[in-house]
Amino acid sequence: MGVTANLYKPDLEAHETALVRAMRRVSEITGMPIQDTLDEIRLIQAGVQPVLLESLKQFGFSPSESHWIIKPRTLAHRKSRKELLTQEETGRWLRAIKILALAIEVFGNQDKASEWLHKSRSRFGGHSALDIMQNEPGAQLVEETLNQIDSGYFA
Repeated sequence: MGVTANLYKPDLEAHETALVRAMRRVSEITGMPIQDTLDEIRLIQAGVQPVLLESLKQFGFSPSESHWIIKPRTLAHRKSRKELLTQEETGRWLRAIKILALAIEVFGNQDKASEWLHKSRSRFGGHSALDIMQNEPGAQLVEETLNQIDSGYFA
């Protein structure tokens, strides 16, 4: 009388981190699979269409909050000439969209994510996440903090 054991198959989707889910959202926006840092580098090197800046609005980013990514006049110039964003501009856009998508995944909705991103925090030296993510070290700190919240390190 042998007893057959059912093989346990974990639900991998249930154990995905917020960052993995956020990068899936970014991949959908770009139309290019982004699974690792090399994929991000390829995207930045290739540049993106200026129309992708509209995706920031879908995540609750106002036009006045995106001036650090590309100046409005420069954006108008790129659109009129049908030029791609430069590597620097694409890199700033990717930094912003990744953090916005990650915040939404961590907090579960856009309103809570926006509230968290706009609020001044002692962890950020009294600045908001949106203020400090404008440079790479600041973005890394915001991403690290969001990943810690997702893992349950912060209330």
